[in-house]
Formats: sequence, C-alpha cells, structure tokens
Amino acid sequence: MKAKETDVKTKMLGGVNPVGNTIDRGISIIVYGDPGRGKTTCAATLPVGETLIINTEAGLGPLLGTGHLVFNLRTDLKELEGLYKYLRTEDHPFKNVVIDNISELQDWMLRVLFKGRGKDFPDIRERGDVSTKMKEYVSLFRDLTTERNMNVIFNAWEESFEVERSDAGTTSKIGPKVTKGIVEDVCGKVDAVGHLEVFEKTGDRFIRFTGTSKMIAKCQFKGLHEENGIILEEANLPNIISKVKAYSYARKGE
Repeated sequence: MKAKETDVKTKMLGGVNPVGNTIDRGISIIVYGDPGRGKTTCAATLPVGETLIINTEAGLGPLLGTGHLVFNLRTDLKELEGLYKYLRTEDHPFKNVVIDNISELQDWMLRVLFKGRGKDFPDIRERGDVSTKMKEYVSLFRDLTTERNMNVIFNAWEESFEVERSDAGTTSKIGPKVTKGIVEDVCGKVDAVGHLEVFEKTGDRFIRFTGTSKMIAKCQFKGLHEENGIILEEANLPNIISKVKAYSYARKGE
C-alpha cells in the first residue's frame, strides 16, 4: 500500500496513529520488596512538586524533610475515587503519582468494606470484592500513563506464594503482596515490575527487572542497564524513567 493511501485510511479510522520511535507517554512500574527495604525512599527520588504520594501506611519517615506532597487515605473509599477523578480530569502540576503501597491499600479497602457493612470481620464476599476493586484501581491509575502522560508507581510489600508446576507439584515464588489470585493479573497490567534489593556490604539499593522461576520481575521496554542477561538499575526512579523514554527504537539507517 502506498504511503498516501495509508495516511488517508489512518485519518478515516479515528484513534489510529502510527507508532513512533520513542515512548511518548508515562510509565507504570510496580516496585516491591520487604518492609524497610527503601521503597518510600526510592519514591522520594522523584521530583518534589511534580509528584503526589498516596499514603496508605504510617511509614512517612523517609519523606520527612523532602517537601513531597502526600495524600493520606483515611476511612472512605470515596476519597480514593475523588482523588483519581481529580488526577484524571483536572488541571494539576503532577507528572508522577506513587501509591505507597498497594499491599496496605488492599488491607485498607478490606477494612473499609466490612466495617461499612456493619461487620466485625471480613468474609469471602468482602475478600472477593476487594480483589475486584484492586484490579480495577490498578487499571485506572495505570491508565493515567496514557490519558494524562503521568508516570505511575505502585509500591508493594514482598510475599512468597505457591505456584503449580507442570509435573503437578508446587514451587515457591516471590512477588508483590496482593491476593494470590490476582498477583499475576496485577503484574500483567503494568509496564515494569521491579524487585528492590539492597547490597548488604554497601547499603546501596538496586531494582532488578529480570524475573526468574523464583521471582516475578519484568520490563517490556528497552534502555535499562543489562549485564549477563540481568537488568539491574540503581534505585533512582527519575533515571530509570529517563532511560526508558530516551531509548530509540528506530532501525539503523532511518
């Protein structure tokens, strides 16, 4: 098909656009690790004034003195709905949003639901509703990358879970701490999943984006440092995002 004919047909199909050589939208990343590893410290590397941190836990210590803007979730699911609507539809200065963290967000949602229904403890209904809500909100916030060109970071705790093998046995795997039935679904919704690691001798933090049979991790984009088949980057989110966005997929000679 000739280029002119392609241009005409593209214009006729609203929403159809040619793919460029670089990423022209925001990036979505899950960063997970054990409590105290430095996930909030990692989030604090994002620019002050351009970053909104949604706090679902009490661990604000790493943010003290940074000047970062924090939204504290309290007791009503409508708070989260209103915040998402604001980020999606209103004018604001934020280029980055961090949910710190989705493991605690899941627990918070569960408390809100069963207490709102007048119960002392959650049952299978509330747990099922929370799983559905979690997938919904991860998708909604993830979509801010395309709808508002924002970078979206989901922090999470680390958890080991059992997965079935092809030989009918089971094996352990670590990943973000959300309900077991949705962990792979949630990880599949984002561009990258990184495991936060600390080199004990130096205290330096790195994010591993290469998964194994024992660990969930991935990055669907190029541009990050890779050595011996392992993608490992210093835990500096602005640098990671810049590298991914700067990478050109143009073929040689173009």
